[in-house]
Amino acid sequence: MTVFNQHLLYGMFETAAKNIESQANYLNELDGMTGDGDHGTTMLRVCHCIDAALEKEPDDWNKQVDALGWDIMSQDGGSAGMLVGNFFMGIGSGLTTKELQPAQAAAAIRSGVERLLKFSGAHPGDKTMLDALLPAADALEKQAENGASIEEMFESAAIAAREGAEATKAMVPIRGRAKNMGEKAVGFIDPGATSMAILFESFNQAIHQQH
Repeated sequence: MTVFNQHLLYGMFETAAKNIESQANYLNELDGMTGDGDHGTTMLRVCHCIDAALEKEPDDWNKQVDALGWDIMSQDGGSAGMLVGNFFMGIGSGLTTKELQPAQAAAAIRSGVERLLKFSGAHPGDKTMLDALLPAADALEKQAENGASIEEMFESAAIAAREGAEATKAMVPIRGRAKNMGEKAVGFIDPGATSMAILFESFNQAIHQQH
């Protein structure tokens, strides 16, 4: 059985950074359809912060992930950088022991989502990254309650995040530059939700590679 510890989480971060970096141009293209066309560039900066954090000597993962969140927020990444930074800081606050049980791992991700939710002011259905993150967090908790393994939990979360991102195509944007398009943005997938779907798909990939 896979153990959720610092080694696993950092592997998840490394895989996510690699995958998001490779899709930065695609994310910019998506954002160009409804926004400023720079979401991929913002996420590239996030990935560079992750890469830099992973090069440091392993220390208390709570402090290191919290510091990573601050580093992400300090980048010139606009609102998306602030949101992702808060997400990582929230995760960091949930890393309370050297190894997390499935329910604790789900709680750490929920803590990240709740912190992002608090600082964003967004709601489900606003056509934002939350529309991928909230279903992922829900899936993790549901799987943990049912006694699922870490592998099963994150596989379910990856599916839920992707489905949540795809669902944004039918939504009218309430937040960000896309809100200026109103109903004209219907039919376009939200780039922030897409990057969060890639994030959770990467987490799932890393976990299964280790297993």
